[in-house]
Amino acid sequence: MEIRTFGFRPKTLPASLNWKISMENRSRETSAAAKGQLPGEIPIVLTATIIPNSVTATASDPERRLQEYMVALDFYLSFAPVFFLENSAYPLERHPEFRETGRLHVRRFQPSARPERGKGYQEFEMLDSWITSEAQPPEQWLKITGRYQILNISSFLRECRRNVNAGLLIDQLPRSGFARTYYFMAQSDFYRRQVMGLYQQCDDRNRDWIERVLFRKLKGLPLVEARFFGTQPRIRAVAGTSGASFPTGRSQWMCKQVLRRLNQLIDRRYLWYSK
Repeated sequence: MEIRTFGFRPKTLPASLNWKISMENRSRETSAAAKGQLPGEIPIVLTATIIPNSVTATASDPERRLQEYMVALDFYLSFAPVFFLENSAYPLERHPEFRETGRLHVRRFQPSARPERGKGYQEFEMLDSWITSEAQPPEQWLKITGRYQILNISSFLRECRRNVNAGLLIDQLPRSGFARTYYFMAQSDFYRRQVMGLYQQCDDRNRDWIERVLFRKLKGLPLVEARFFGTQPRIRAVAGTSGASFPTGRSQWMCKQVLRRLNQLIDRRYLWYSK
């Protein structure tokens, strides 16, 4: 059977452009490989403050926090490369668990000069410092508060890989005016354009928490740039501010997962049910 093309001929890219694209792709792959990152992997960024620099922290025992960070770090390294960011000047070199490998990258930062502004101020100040000081930051990464274990992390990483064009995946709660910052996925370019510097607006004394500051910033952005996760997290942790444990029961998690999927049918930007 004869196939008619009606005069259409697929366009061929110039050889010079093909070479440029090939070299750019090879450069990205080489950079990722140098960090122990396999093609398609999404690195996890764990933020840590072993010696808390905040009067509002209820989980304040450094030794207990250290153990929680170690357990979480060991857990996540089974799933993805990890950038471990720490900002309390704790001597990590005492512990072999924090020795750098092809999969673990430890970055240490000085304690914040403005601890009275709150935990969110200090955490995002550190994230900004990491992005600006990292020679080749990953194009896409999943940030998690360092003591928290997301038990269904593999589902989160798969979702991140499916959303390579999203600037930010983050749960936003319009009823409280909060964006949940204990986990989110960001493109580095989006973070630089939209999030960097926001920590300077934070001051917990005036109830200007990072969750509120970020929610206000994201409010006017297109849906393609910021939407919530389709995966309901199962978190094993004790909240640093309230001291309350996250529920990990499977039946409760399944109910919340169903609600999340139903929510997506009417709104993909905001979550309208409570956590």
